[in-house]
Amino acid sequence: MKFGVHVGIGHGFKKTIEEALAKGCESIQIFAGNPRGYRRTAYDAGAWDEFRRLRREHGIGPVVIHTPYLVNLVTANKGLHTMSVELVSHDLHLAAKAGIEYVNTHLGSYGDQDREESFDRVCATIDALIKTTPPGPMLLLENSAGAGNACGGRIDELGKILREVGSPRVGVCLDTAHAWASGYDLSTKKGVDAFVREVGKHIGLRRVRALHANDTQVELGAKRDLHWHVAKGKIGTAGFRALLAAPGLAHAAAICETPDSKMDARNVAMLRSLAPRGTSKRKPAAKAEHSTPKRGKKRR
Repeated sequence: MKFGVHVGIGHGFKKTIEEALAKGCESIQIFAGNPRGYRRTAYDAGAWDEFRRLRREHGIGPVVIHTPYLVNLVTANKGLHTMSVELVSHDLHLAAKAGIEYVNTHLGSYGDQDREESFDRVCATIDALIKTTPPGPMLLLENSAGAGNACGGRIDELGKILREVGSPRVGVCLDTAHAWASGYDLSTKKGVDAFVREVGKHIGLRRVRALHANDTQVELGAKRDLHWHVAKGKIGTAGFRALLAAPGLAHAAAICETPDSKMDARNVAMLRSLAPRGTSKRKPAAKAEHSTPKRGKKRR
């Protein structure tokens, strides 16, 4: 298993890799542009080639591009749906050019729409995205916290989407805080074992390519998306130790998205300490010559 955090790219890819190494990362997640806007930056071949070279030089991988927060692939609003498809398509094209392994996306909310019709729409949309983008990167569907009729809050629903689409290029990113908020008790080995069996039954463990390793302070089943530091919330030490020891998830990249970037190295170190011995060997490098801002209640 590879461990890491979400890192910025705004100061250049050299700084991105320095930040990753300083925090002990083997794998990283990034935004390819503004996470809260529809406008996309033109592809800079030289910059992304440098990123590829630096990744190779320092052994950073896999890399996950997280699509912007605005994506809603479920919506019946034609304008919003079109813009959402364009955002995901952009990131899949960029990932293919830059040699990036995964693009992770939220699916959006059903709202007050007919769920059966909306389910058919999201499956058709994902199918079209896979057929109209270059081969290479895998599209990962992230489970939701279940708030506001969000799509993908249940493991069986994600599995049904995968079966309907039927493409090996579609996988899953499991967010532990979201799973807890949706009602999956990950605080004990018994609960984790039941969750992993559920994932294996409906999704298939090989389809899980990333874990968003986030603790949370909300109550079980609260349907609130609120991240917290690893092993410092409701999931706790026992839960993360069981998750990281699950043989069926050993191939996945575990990436933290916690509220304060100053805690990133600590969170990566905590994951590494709770994982079975020999899982990962990278330690934080010397302190990078840059600083990252403190983030709000949830960090991507």
